[in-house]
Amino acid sequence: MKNIKIYLLNVLFLAFLTSCLTAETTDNPAEDQAYRYTLKVKFKKVKTGEDMQLIYYPLPRSNDYQIVSNIDTHGGQIINNPNSIEKYVRYSITEDLQPAEGEWGEVILEFDCILPQTEYSYAKIGPICEYDTTTDIYKRYTSSYYEYIDTENPEIMRISDKLWKKSTDVYDYAKKCSDYINDHFNFQDNPGMWNSMADIIRLKGGDCGNLSSIFISLARCKKIPARWVITRGHAWAEFYLEKNGWIPVDPTFKTFGKVTDAYGLIRSNELVYKIEISENRYFETDYLVKNHIFYPSHMPFECDEEIILTPINN
Repeated sequence: MKNIKIYLLNVLFLAFLTSCLTAETTDNPAEDQAYRYTLKVKFKKVKTGEDMQLIYYPLPRSNDYQIVSNIDTHGGQIINNPNSIEKYVRYSITEDLQPAEGEWGEVILEFDCILPQTEYSYAKIGPICEYDTTTDIYKRYTSSYYEYIDTENPEIMRISDKLWKKSTDVYDYAKKCSDYINDHFNFQDNPGMWNSMADIIRLKGGDCGNLSSIFISLARCKKIPARWVITRGHAWAEFYLEKNGWIPVDPTFKTFGKVTDAYGLIRSNELVYKIEISENRYFETDYLVKNHIFYPSHMPFECDEEIILTPINN
C-alpha cells in the first residue's frame, strides 16, 4: 500500500446564497427551481506515469442553501468524514476506467437539487440582542479553527481590542472589522486559500479565503459567531446576529451585508460547499488541499469537470 499514490480531485462547488432572515428579497422572487445535476469528473493522462488510483469528491448535502436528494454515485462509495456531518464519494479507478495516454476518463455523480431563487440586497438589521451561548451556532462558530482561524494571534488580538473600544455594538464592530481589512490588507493571489493566520498577517493579505479568515478571526476573537461560505471559485464570510441570522461579508469585493454578484451568486444555479469543524481532519478540505494534489490539474493527469443541469418539471 505504501507505493499507491492517492490522487485527490476535491472540487469545491460554486455558490448559491439562499434566503435567510437577514436579507431583503425582491418584491416578486422567482419560484424555487428543481434540477437534476450531472457532475462529470474528468481526468486525462498527459504524460507517462502512475495510473490514477482514487478520486475523492465532496458529497453534496442539504444545508442552509439547498435541498439535495436522489443521489446516484454511479459506482462510487459514500464514506463518512469522522466527527463531521460532511461525507465524500470515493471512486476506485480500476483498470477498465484508466484512460490511455492523451485520452479522457471520467466518473459521474448525479443528484436532484432544489435551489431557492431569492435575490439579495443589503441586509435589514433588527434590534441587536445578546447571544444565547448554549446554542450549537454559538459553540461551533466562536472557537479557533487550527491555525486558520486564530483568535489568540497577537496581531488579531491587538486589532480586535482597538476596534472593539470604538464600537457601539457587535454589528458596528463587525462593520469596523470589514473596513479595517479593506484598508490594511490586500488581495493577493497566493497559492491555495488555506494559509495560516500568521502567514496571512506576515504577507499583509491573501486571496478571498485568506481575507475571509481575517474577518472570521476578528469576529470570533470577540465571541461573535462567524464562518466561511466555500465554493469552487470563491469564498466569503458570514457573521451571526441573534434574532437576525447570518450576515454576508465579502472582503474581496468590499461588500458588507450583501453578496457580490461578481461570481453569479444572485439567482444562481450553483451549489455551496461548506466546511464544518471536525476533530478528525483526514478528509477535511483544508487537510486535503494542503497535503494532497489539488484540482484543477496534477501530473501525470490533467483534470476537469462538466456540469449538466436538467430542469425538473414540478
